[in-house]
Amino acid sequence: MFCAVFWNIGGKSHRQGIVRLITALQRQEDADVIALAECDKAVLGNVLRWLNSNGKTEWTWITTNSRVQVLARTARMEVSESGSHKYSSLLEIRRKRAVKLRLAVSHMVSRVRKEFDDVDQELGQFAELIRTSEAKHKHDNTIVLGDLNANPFSDGVVTARGLHAVMSRAVAEQGSRQVSHRDWPYFFNPMWQFFGDGAAAPPGTCYYPPEGSHKAFHWNTFDQVLIRPNLLQYYSQDSVRIIHALGSELLSRANWVPDRDVASDHFPIRIRLDC
Repeated sequence: MFCAVFWNIGGKSHRQGIVRLITALQRQEDADVIALAECDKAVLGNVLRWLNSNGKTEWTWITTNSRVQVLARTARMEVSESGSHKYSSLLEIRRKRAVKLRLAVSHMVSRVRKEFDDVDQELGQFAELIRTSEAKHKHDNTIVLGDLNANPFSDGVVTARGLHAVMSRAVAEQGSRQVSHRDWPYFFNPMWQFFGDGAAAPPGTCYYPPEGSHKAFHWNTFDQVLIRPNLLQYYSQDSVRIIHALGSELLSRANWVPDRDVASDHFPIRIRLDC
């Protein structure tokens, strides 16, 4: 079994209770990797001390060359960064008698500072970084995990030259499709299942009031998990979750809206594969 969680903690300091919540998230989900965005070194150091408080050095702070902070349970695995950019890191995960994995963690360029098209272009560069690494390391057991600052229907997520992530598992299992005489590999995007009120979960990972704008989604699913088809044999319907409570402690207000006073304006997300 492999489990990873991602959380954009919104710049919360270690004095605001976020360290306790991150460690509670790890315990609840039994995560092997914790990836954090908008997280300073004081928070990360305190989380690491809590995780290793039993006297054993089970957890390690993985040095990355991106703005995603990563803690890994290195007592169970070897983790190394094989590629990076300011907005993303590719982590090669090796475990005894288990499939190799690549975890592509990202905190994409902010939509506050850039236009929609800029984010889509950066997602295309991220996708190219992943494809290059897959060719170099000769395996495509890749999971994307992070705050893409784009919805599942955004161009940078769905286009062939982008992440090429589709909502249908059956489509993704075809492996790839040809566009302009080139083959482009698929990702499966399970985040589509959370749209609207159909699931017993929040209808997104972050909520932004419309504030008078003519076009307003209210809910966005910027925090996403994408899975290469080769890993779908280890995937089940419950493999991906938006985490809105830690035990009996809610991370949301009424109508699912994330409670910034308690935690962050983003919910954490989790991916678990039976491999």
